[in-house]
Amino acid sequence: MTSGTTPAPEPQAPRRSFLRSATVVAVAMAIMNVAAYGFTLIGSRRLLPEQFGAITALLGLLLIGNVASLGLQATGARRLATHTGDGAAALGDAMLKAGRRSALGLTVLCLLLTPVFMWLLHIDSIVAIVLLAPTLGGLTLMGSQLGVLQGSHRWTELAAVYASGGIGRLVLGGGALLIHPSLDWAMAGLALGAAVPAALGQFFLRGSTGSTRQEIKEVLRETVHGTHTLLAFFALANADVLFARALLDEKDSGYYAAGLIVAKACLFLPQFVIVLVFPSLANSPGDTVRLRRAILAVAGLGVCAVVGTLILPGIVVEVIGGKANYAPLGPSTWLFAVAGSAYAVLQLVVYAAIAQQEKRAALGIWLGLVVLAVAAGIILGTGTATGLDGVKVLAATTSTCALLLSAGLAAGLRRQAAEVPQA
Repeated sequence: MTSGTTPAPEPQAPRRSFLRSATVVAVAMAIMNVAAYGFTLIGSRRLLPEQFGAITALLGLLLIGNVASLGLQATGARRLATHTGDGAAALGDAMLKAGRRSALGLTVLCLLLTPVFMWLLHIDSIVAIVLLAPTLGGLTLMGSQLGVLQGSHRWTELAAVYASGGIGRLVLGGGALLIHPSLDWAMAGLALGAAVPAALGQFFLRGSTGSTRQEIKEVLRETVHGTHTLLAFFALANADVLFARALLDEKDSGYYAAGLIVAKACLFLPQFVIVLVFPSLANSPGDTVRLRRAILAVAGLGVCAVVGTLILPGIVVEVIGGKANYAPLGPSTWLFAVAGSAYAVLQLVVYAAIAQQEKRAALGIWLGLVVLAVAAGIILGTGTATGLDGVKVLAATTSTCALLLSAGLAAGLRRQAAEVPQA
């Protein structure tokens, strides 16, 4: 762990280089997110409500399955960032092969679960469900490639893969909907769109060889741990919408769902900070100064978002659904900005836990989910808070839970680092 002394000023050249890298990655991730949102907008306008509901459900399944991709990315970035000496190429090759095995396994699993998905989601089209498998396979391959690029600090190529993922979804998925507005064509476009970043990543990482079977097994073992931790986080970050649906009436749960658009925007806004700082956190476990700076950067972006919602609530309401339907939510949108920003801080700390190989982080997050469920059940289930008050209380409760978990996990990481003898 770093000492309490003030660190020496960083040289100007490395700082400028970091800012350039941060700008490139931030722009690329913004393109990815805006393009993905563009596909959703095209779908909402070109598909019938029943079909749009179906594609939204399938996108939800992709979001769940994509946790494996994120786990592979975190594993690759951590292992390459902490690697010393020769053999980096072989380690990168092990990551790519682990990604291929994971992609194949998830593809087969999706195909086997096709009847279950059709029954669960009430979707009659077997073609649309089957196309879920190659789409998830492409995303999983991309995750392993992003991990190698991120851990190697190849920021320009990393940014290109990120941007191509969003552009592929918008051009091929959205283009398919413009040509033929149907669920099957939408999923075909998504599958092709997911292949674009995987193909580009393979081009950037061509020629990687030299890994052993044991290295691949070690990568897969660590990926399981990282995926479990991230699964716990995403379960916690998405549980509140289920609580709102179950404990509020339909109108108020609709208000909460609209507010979550603001929360998710604030959650994804500072992701580029996590991408850039993660290799450094892995390479310097216990560096409280570096982690504190990253937290301040994420929190600073959150403060800007909260101030924006306070100053321009009317514009926020127009963006999330229009004043005709959601005008009463306007004065409360800042609460959702706080919630999303709190989860962004928690996400950073969760990645710091993965970087430091903290094995108890997942358990802590699952316990946090239980506490949140109990608190929501007591407050909303007993009628203590109803209507818009219930919406506000649930948003405030999720924010409090995320911030308390962030503080607890950060304290645990500090204690773990203090227990490790320094070289």
